[in-house]
Amino acid sequence: MMNLKTYGYTEIEAIPDGLLPGRVTELRRERFTVITERGEVTAVLKGAFYHSAETRVDFPCVGDFVLLHYNESGDSLIVSVLPRRSKFSRADYSGHAAAMPKPCGNRSLQPTLTMYLSFPL
Repeated sequence: MMNLKTYGYTEIEAIPDGLLPGRVTELRRERFTVITERGEVTAVLKGAFYHSAETRVDFPCVGDFVLLHYNESGDSLIVSVLPRRSKFSRADYSGHAAAMPKPCGNRSLQPTLTMYLSFPL
C-alpha cells in the first residue's frame, strides 16, 4: 500500500465513498497513469469531462490530484479533479499570455519558476 503524502497529497475535504484519490503522473492521448494507495493504475476520463469542460484548464494534467472509481481488472475512471494549489503555465503558441493571471497591485497571482544553472567553465 502506497502513501500519497509522499507525492504531496493533503486531505482538504472528505472523499466520497467509492472514490479513490490519486496523482496523475503520466498522460498518453486519452489514458492517464495515476498513483493511488493501491499502486499505479491506468485511468480514462469520465464522459462528462468532454461535455462540461470549457477550456483545456478543466482537464486533468500531470501533477493534478484526481478522484477516481478504481477498477482492478481494467481502466479506472477519473471522476473529478481536486482543486489545484499552484500551477505552472506558459504563453499560448501565438506568444500571447492568455493563460497568465492579471496582476494584483505589484504582485502577480501566479508563482514563478526560477532555474539556476551552473556550467563548468
